[in-house]
Amino acid sequence: MAAKISPAGRLSAPPDWALARVPGLERGAPAIALARLPGGSVNEVFRVDSRCGRFVVRIDGAAWRRPGVDRARELELHRAAAAAGIAPAIVVADPSSHGLLITEFQDGLLWREQEYEDVAALQRLGERLYALHGLAPPAVTPFDPWSVAQHYVERIHQAMPAGLSPQQLLAPLEYLQRCCEALRESASAACIVHGDLAHNNLLEGRQLWLLDWEYAQRSDPLMDVACVLAYYPAARRYGAELAGAAGVGAAARGELAARVYIHEALAWLWHLARGEAAAAPPGLPHAAGAGIPPVGPAN
Repeated sequence: MAAKISPAGRLSAPPDWALARVPGLERGAPAIALARLPGGSVNEVFRVDSRCGRFVVRIDGAAWRRPGVDRARELELHRAAAAAGIAPAIVVADPSSHGLLITEFQDGLLWREQEYEDVAALQRLGERLYALHGLAPPAVTPFDPWSVAQHYVERIHQAMPAGLSPQQLLAPLEYLQRCCEALRESASAACIVHGDLAHNNLLEGRQLWLLDWEYAQRSDPLMDVACVLAYYPAARRYGAELAGAAGVGAAARGELAARVYIHEALAWLWHLARGEAAAAPPGLPHAAGAGIPPVGPAN
């Protein structure tokens, strides 16, 4: 069947050419079941069942919805994580065909924001990160958040969002540059980091699966712990437990504040690069009440 456009401007089903790449549907056989999956706010994501199994089909969303994505890097890191059983296995990957990616479907429930307030859940996540960070990373270019930020700023200047002036970018970018320099000087060995540990990218099933690798990088392992603390401030209460389960020693935790700011600033710039009017820039650590609570030894 031909893909239809939903009232919200999103696909209600995969296009025929994409369905034909699903195992069991190559010769036009009908899908046993087909449903749009929740959580796909950037790309078009569907579950497709065929006689050969259950699969997830992802197609690129519009370019403005996914600034900074590098499909070649994503696939290298996803494949490494999938080989270790941390990410669902890749079945078909064809970036030249609208970013087509077909993976094995896994049963489970997506995390909710409440999971980041649960110390046991955060420890499970930390353990998965420890396993991920222990993998040998592919030879992809190391993460350069300052270069990413400059790319976002170029897009922001092309279409300045309403209510934003160029002057509002200056102080956050100045501090971000200093944090990026500190990251470059880190003695930590670069590893695979997921880079986008939002709740709809974590699936609790027979194990904890890490989904959606399009912002994965080769970087400092602290970056994944910092991602959680930046996205979910409520998790900072159990930051020591998360960091400990992820294998981050107490001596290294003093570097978390700079990493958290990198994630906060990049997330802010990402929204602006999409043309969204983000409410406010991330608070600078020297501003009253804006500091990142230290992550000390677990109680």
